[in-house]
Amino acid sequence: MHRTWQQRSLIHCFLITGVSLLCTNTALAEEPLGYADPDRRLVSYQGSRLIHAANTASHQLKLSHSLVKPVSDQPEPLLKGINADDIKAVKAIAKQRFSKRWNLVSERSRFVRYRLVEKLEKVSAPLSLQIIPVVESTYSPYALSHAGASGLWQLMPGTAKVLGIKADKKIDGRRDIERSTSAAVEYLTTQHDRFDSWPLAIAAYNLGPYAVSKRLKKTPWDLADGLDAMPVPTETRNYVKHVIGLVALLDDGTLSFPSPIKTRAIDLNPPVDIQLLAQLSGMEKDAIFRFNPSLNQAQYLTRPVTIHVPETAHGKVQENIPHSGPKFVYVTVQSGNSLWSIARANGTDVKTVKKLNRGISNTLRIGQKLKVPANQLAKASANINPLLPSKNRVRYRVRSGDSLWRIANRFGTTVKALARVNSLSKKSVIRAGDILWVLARVRPS
Repeated sequence: MHRTWQQRSLIHCFLITGVSLLCTNTALAEEPLGYADPDRRLVSYQGSRLIHAANTASHQLKLSHSLVKPVSDQPEPLLKGINADDIKAVKAIAKQRFSKRWNLVSERSRFVRYRLVEKLEKVSAPLSLQIIPVVESTYSPYALSHAGASGLWQLMPGTAKVLGIKADKKIDGRRDIERSTSAAVEYLTTQHDRFDSWPLAIAAYNLGPYAVSKRLKKTPWDLADGLDAMPVPTETRNYVKHVIGLVALLDDGTLSFPSPIKTRAIDLNPPVDIQLLAQLSGMEKDAIFRFNPSLNQAQYLTRPVTIHVPETAHGKVQENIPHSGPKFVYVTVQSGNSLWSIARANGTDVKTVKKLNRGISNTLRIGQKLKVPANQLAKASANINPLLPSKNRVRYRVRSGDSLWRIANRFGTTVKALARVNSLSKKSVIRAGDILWVLARVRPS
């Protein structure tokens, strides 16, 4: 896809504010906010079942997995031109930094890497670019930074918007494996064409290409000068070393990824309860959402959706689609609602509503959610994806009299952060009823 220089400028600005913030001090990418990590034990896949096994494997680097490196006599593109001393040094750095987490990274990768590699192959990009999500997100598509960057590749909302990646209440394209990979790889290959150097392209992904260009004008640099002499901030230089070091460890066979789980797409028409469909098909709890991280919801009541499932489970899932309609949904209490009016509107009675909502009071609160039979879907609220980082990520409906400053103050964040997460300016006008995402440091009282 060809873009004007104005479009590229905008993309670059977003990445400067997003990716570089995430990688300050080159710490391993943070865990998703509020994300209950299901990966602390190794998982093996058999048929359509995910069988948990105790993680007794040691954290040594030499793993008995299939190598990511393809069978080829060609030299690794990302290592081309880097001197042997630099390669040796960055391998030692990467080995020390990532060895203890490689089992976790490897296991996470199995659910998404099949589609990621397909995208790399489709555009003839170096397969070793798949190492970048290790440094960005430790291969968690649910990773969410405090700056609002999300997904395997840690794309900012504004970056995604410019690249045509949509996000709404039901789907977040930044967590979509194919779309986010296409966007990130397009960006990286554009920078490679610009700088004619993979280390500089990787630096531009972290720092932004204009910042890199500005520094190169002041201090010219070539691969022969060595990675330590790269005229970029320390955190960006370390970021490049981590990526190059991991690529070198993969290239020589010290590190390897496990074979990814091959998946197939299935189109689903509403209404469908994805959790119920997975359960009926014999899949382990929440596994369906590890294959489909772009889903914001666990139920799709009025909108078609495409999911990916393991190829070995494809037939079983297809068989159970007719039986996967939601049995229960949630409704939100509005002003003037009572148990009687809610029961009537949803084709049931007060006794059933009370039975489904144990301990409920006759006095309802505006905004309260009640479980009801799935008789009226148009006004119902779908269950959310259980793997979403919900602890600190708050979906907020703007109230009368609200401003960005008031909302930011209420949740212990800043106007700048609130605006960035929602692709707004700090002076944007918001209206009652608007929906905002808030990365909250505190819960409102």
